[in-house]
Amino acid sequence: MVDIRIDGYSVDMTPGTRLTLERFNPMLDFSAVQGSRVYGFTLPDTPLNRRILGFVNQAQVPYRNRKFYCEKYVNTQLIERGYVKIQDAPSGSYNLYFTQNLGEIFGDLQNVLLPDIDFGSVAAPAAPVLDVDHLTAPFAFPQVENPGFYGNNGSVPGFNNAMNRVDVVSGVMDEKARVPMVFLPWLFQQFGEMTGWQFDGGFLEDPDILRLLFFNLYSLDELSTIQYQNHLPELSFPQLLIALRQKFNLYMDFDVRRRLCTLDYSDDILKAPTMLDWSAKAEPTHTKLPELQNRLELSYAIDGNDALMKPIPADFDKYTTAETAQTAGGSLLPIQSRFSTLQTNPTSGLAMTSQPGISVYNKDSAARGMPRLLFWKGITDGRPVATNEINGRRLVWNGAGNLVDYHWRAFERFKANTFLIRKILYLTPADLATFRFRNKVHIRGVNYIIGSMKAVLGADENIIPAEVDLWKV
Repeated sequence: MVDIRIDGYSVDMTPGTRLTLERFNPMLDFSAVQGSRVYGFTLPDTPLNRRILGFVNQAQVPYRNRKFYCEKYVNTQLIERGYVKIQDAPSGSYNLYFTQNLGEIFGDLQNVLLPDIDFGSVAAPAAPVLDVDHLTAPFAFPQVENPGFYGNNGSVPGFNNAMNRVDVVSGVMDEKARVPMVFLPWLFQQFGEMTGWQFDGGFLEDPDILRLLFFNLYSLDELSTIQYQNHLPELSFPQLLIALRQKFNLYMDFDVRRRLCTLDYSDDILKAPTMLDWSAKAEPTHTKLPELQNRLELSYAIDGNDALMKPIPADFDKYTTAETAQTAGGSLLPIQSRFSTLQTNPTSGLAMTSQPGISVYNKDSAARGMPRLLFWKGITDGRPVATNEINGRRLVWNGAGNLVDYHWRAFERFKANTFLIRKILYLTPADLATFRFRNKVHIRGVNYIIGSMKAVLGADENIIPAEVDLWKV
């Protein structure tokens, strides 16, 4: 039987009620993360339902646009969980709609830009620690060559053409153009504490990724405190997640009940063995369609204020999958991240840029700059260093150690070789309860990932027909 529980209570249902559940694979959408959805459904007006839903059908009760936590069971198997809201309450019934609520999971901070969120402050150090531990420190002061930091006012006393410049003899950092750069893991931890969410997965367990920090241009000139928000990219946290997804080809999974976001590499999922054989559950007939977007165009937004990025250096330019006889006639799938990076001076080994910073001594620009990432490398030759490379791995699209080789090759092969099969599968409640989109399935000699699944709950308690989009792996 179908059992709907709202805030932990089983509700009364009209006999014969059917629910349509639709799910989507987050691996295949690079612009958003679609949560599961259940088409609108109706509950009868009974004393139990009135109490559970707060008597919202009564004229004396103010309407609150609140969400109710909802679980759907079939034969005691938990099929889906998320939230329902009341659409309206006509005489004798309640019309509700279900959503995983991914557009509101971070509450009031969902759409707030990171520089507008108060992450606290700390006293600006008179003598910044040079060799910080990236696993525990909130920020570092890497030296970055930037002769244009003060714009037309480049004659600022004490400025030596670099941000966070350190005298290698004395080990003392210049007082001008000091810019703290926040570590990515620290931001995840702080935002999680603010919203009650946790973040884990292979991405945040990658030792190189734990060294990522946010390059910014906000100087501490004449400031006595470091306001963390001043040194963060102009993105909301969901926008940051999408930008990371588009750069590192991430698979993002949200558990709204446990408030857990898991970030893994999609290429690792594609390379994993196939564990499910659903050959016996598949309708023999199907519809087959070609994949027309069978090549990738990967890029990131380049900061137009960085003079060193004009023209765009070859390694930083977009990557396009070469056309072959197999992919001829197809089109490109454009994916652009908002996170770029900086060039490295091959002589000094330091990151380099040339653009105005934000300082009381600089009246030319107040622009924060585009979001950019660097790898913290610690102390090299007496200087704190962060560049686009760590352990041979680089934040560029072309050349040695590029992002494509590290994160996109399996997905690129998948797009070149895949096709779409639309088929009916006959699943049990246990199949639906335990299935995850990260699990590949085998059907009659072919391995697939499931792109989407639409199932009708309630027509049969033991067998649930599901329309699926199968993409050949």
